[in-house]
Amino acid sequence: MVNDSTLEITKLSPRGLLILDAAQRLFYHQGFDETSLAMIINEAGGSRRSIYNEFGNKRGLLMAVIQRQVKAQSEILTSINRDLEAKEALNQVCSKFVLGMLSAELMSLFRLVVQQVVKFPELGEMIYKNGPMAGILPLVDYLSWLTEQKILKIENCHLSAQMLLEMAKGPLHTRSLLLPDKKVSDEEITHQVTKAVDIFLNAHRM
Repeated sequence: MVNDSTLEITKLSPRGLLILDAAQRLFYHQGFDETSLAMIINEAGGSRRSIYNEFGNKRGLLMAVIQRQVKAQSEILTSINRDLEAKEALNQVCSKFVLGMLSAELMSLFRLVVQQVVKFPELGEMIYKNGPMAGILPLVDYLSWLTEQKILKIENCHLSAQMLLEMAKGPLHTRSLLLPDKKVSDEEITHQVTKAVDIFLNAHRM
């Protein structure tokens, strides 16, 4: 059986990727409990053996769906451009981060996790370890560099990175979760991110 907490998506076979894509669509639109293995096989092809060999079981499929989305969102923070002024670089990366957080895929992921995390606590643990703990490290490293360059004065770069991202997504994230039909505009995202970065920089100036 696959160790679903350490599944390497890049090692999946072409059939495994088709199964993963089908499972993601069905989990998001039908719900995890309402999606059967037969429904996934009907959409992706293959067999139960294919699922068992690559994912272990339906829970392993759910873990793989979440792991792939969390990894994609975390990788956004690796794109910080150190050649830019700090304000521009932070606005750029935070805007990309918030756009990802408010995407239809991530909104569906959050709703799915909220439904299942009580039953499968390891889902929350995996997201926390790969998102707020590990995924944030490129931003932490960048803030440490800004401190070393005496551009900013930051005592706790990990905490400050978390606070910046929380401010950047702010109430727009909660609104999108609770009011899915109320689309967030690009102007709203730009306004919120700009305000968050300004507050952050003002709080950490030398």
